[in-house]
Amino acid sequence: MPVYPRVKKTERIRGLFQKVATTNHYEVFFNGFAAMQELRGYITRKQPRVSNFFISRDLGLLCNSAELPATSFATAQIEGNRMGIVEKFAHTRVYTDSTFTFYVDSDYRALEFFELWHEFIASGSHYGEKNDRADTTHRAYYHRMQWPKEYKVDTIRIQKFNKDHFRNVEYTFLNAFPVAVSAMPVSYDGNQVLECQVTFTYDRYFFGPITSVDKRTFYPNAGVPTPSTVGNQVKESSPITSDDTTVYDSEVEDQEWGPDGQPTASEQLALYKAGSAETEE
Repeated sequence: MPVYPRVKKTERIRGLFQKVATTNHYEVFFNGFAAMQELRGYITRKQPRVSNFFISRDLGLLCNSAELPATSFATAQIEGNRMGIVEKFAHTRVYTDSTFTFYVDSDYRALEFFELWHEFIASGSHYGEKNDRADTTHRAYYHRMQWPKEYKVDTIRIQKFNKDHFRNVEYTFLNAFPVAVSAMPVSYDGNQVLECQVTFTYDRYFFGPITSVDKRTFYPNAGVPTPSTVGNQVKESSPITSDDTTVYDSEVEDQEWGPDGQPTASEQLALYKAGSAETEE
């Protein structure tokens, strides 16, 4: 018996379409710059007007447009498991870059901030404790990159809300830095607000509220921190010993790694240790 579409009157569904989310209610937050001593020192020395207050309070308000992050899976194609069927399996989660557009204030602090951030990333030849004291004005000047921990900011957060500020969603970019600053055309023809378009890359993003980034070392058997507690308060853990760093002491040891007849994980570990001992002798 055929199933026909349900009949609904316009009055019943009008309320649903009157409550859709709009694109013009959001705020961007740059957090964690105060702890980045090298980057902050470089920016402060070059341009003291780009203060922590401007970065944490005003810069996000100057963001004219932003992108909620996109994500996808890289897949592997498997053929032959079932005749005539081609299957795909996910093996890597891929995070694409996000582009933000900022109004440039009359003091040019927004532009200076991103230019100096970019400049710092490639300043290893003339800035830092182990620099080569290369002269930036020399024709043969060269770039050497700083260590990632010095220029990757812990979090950049986008909070998307409605005009009533009641419902909201949050995206937090972890370990982000500007990978590109786009060209900014200027012209005598007309008068427009100067905008700076910046593309950020990041390691991953966290969906939902996050209080802080947990930077402790992950030890599976110690129970801290588990993936579900990243960025939130967790209970105090038991003291970590050398045995806790062994990832083989789990229930996975008793599971098969392949079809019947193959050695288990425990057996493969034993064979590996025996082979290593023979090699050392």
